[in-house]
Amino acid sequence: MKIIMLTTIMLISGSAFAAEHCTKDKKKAICEEKIVKDKVDWACSLVEKKGKDAVAEIKKMRFDCCGEPNYVWINDMHPKMVMHPIKPKLDGTDLTENKDPDGKKLFVEFASAVKRAPAGDWVKYKWTKSEESDPTPKKSWVKACKVGATEEKWVVGSGTWE
Repeated sequence: MKIIMLTTIMLISGSAFAAEHCTKDKKKAICEEKIVKDKVDWACSLVEKKGKDAVAEIKKMRFDCCGEPNYVWINDMHPKMVMHPIKPKLDGTDLTENKDPDGKKLFVEFASAVKRAPAGDWVKYKWTKSEESDPTPKKSWVKACKVGATEEKWVVGSGTWE
């Protein structure tokens, strides 16, 4: 009886945690915008304090987005991928020609967005979810972050499905 109650409590509390980051519609993996922005702000503050040494810590961080894990990525202003925790094959890659299915050069767009609005902006595009083959509409909050004591800036971003 105790094991069943403990399992029930764990399931209920896990569900409550997953739901607390969802939109009002509670659609799967559509996080509240504030949660996405908060995670980008957290990562940006680490980059500003620790510079390149922040990358390993940011790479490990995940946050719940309506039952799916979410993450923060970093690219430079060229754009070249500094770190993508879900698709590490992109790390170090020139992303200038990386396009979504509609032809949007999304990483060029991320860099352009933070040049226009360094404090942050939303960019809409399509991205393929892990273990799926078809791209899904997504939007990401991107922000320009100073890399430690250098003058270099990185694009730090995180997204949510639409």
